[in-house]
Amino acid sequence: MKNVFITGANGLLGQKLVEVFSSENRILASDLQPEFFPSQPKISKGFFEYEKIDILDKEKLETFISSFKPGVIINSGAYTDVDGCEVEKDKAWKVNVEGVKNLAFLCKEFKIKLVHLSTDYIFDGKNGPYSEDEPPNPLGYYGLTKLESEKIIKNNLTDYIIVRSNVLYGKGVKVKKNFVLWVIDKLKNNENIKIVTDQLNNPTLAFNLAQAISELVEKNFVGTVNIAGSEYLSRYDFAKKIALKFKFNKMKISSIKTEELKQKAPRPQKGGLKIDLAKKLLSTKLLNVDEGLEYMKNNPL
Repeated sequence: MKNVFITGANGLLGQKLVEVFSSENRILASDLQPEFFPSQPKISKGFFEYEKIDILDKEKLETFISSFKPGVIINSGAYTDVDGCEVEKDKAWKVNVEGVKNLAFLCKEFKIKLVHLSTDYIFDGKNGPYSEDEPPNPLGYYGLTKLESEKIIKNNLTDYIIVRSNVLYGKGVKVKKNFVLWVIDKLKNNENIKIVTDQLNNPTLAFNLAQAISELVEKNFVGTVNIAGSEYLSRYDFAKKIALKFKFNKMKISSIKTEELKQKAPRPQKGGLKIDLAKKLLSTKLLNVDEGLEYMKNNPL
């Protein structure tokens, strides 16, 4: 049984990490809100504590880390609003870079393993999906900050896991709408939606990602690994599958090109991640879209 400190615990992935890791470990969860969002968290057994901690507050971080003595810190907290990062660059840098620098410094000082979440947005999307060793070239500020956080970890730590993923989806308590929840909400209200055909990824069920991270920690893996869904497709085709799985009218979905959206931040178009290494490392099956959506359909949270 390990002591595991999870940041960003109120986010979609954070909630799933708490659920998965609590089965075998003592958990200290943290985020910016006063309370853990799930009023009855899925804690299998053992110890669970939640504290309001900002990773930018190095002194408070150090106080809790020195007291709790985690063997592993999992950083699932980040500023992930891609367009917002283009507008609020100072905030994006502070959260995605300075916050990670604080965690890396403390992990080095206290000899703690750091698990950090990164993204396919560190690549330009000209020739995806990408393997772990391909050269990054972020198009936007969000990708740039995440790439910088990877560099900080690699330059300062020897015991770390950088997990790159993409297009996380799933259900959680008070989580912001991910792509699947957004599509379901729109189609449930019988609204017409336009979805891009020229952005390709391999969508990732958050619970499946949390399971895979748990296995990596258990195996004491060190390094960078892509963990994502096993099916590579366009957002448009993904939306069609969502409509089919949840029995909505797919005729409400029409196609559009990325350039027509005029978004603030540039998007990698042929993005996504190759998961060959993960398949060799893990016994956890990385789900395709149908399997992931089926899990969502059959699990209330």
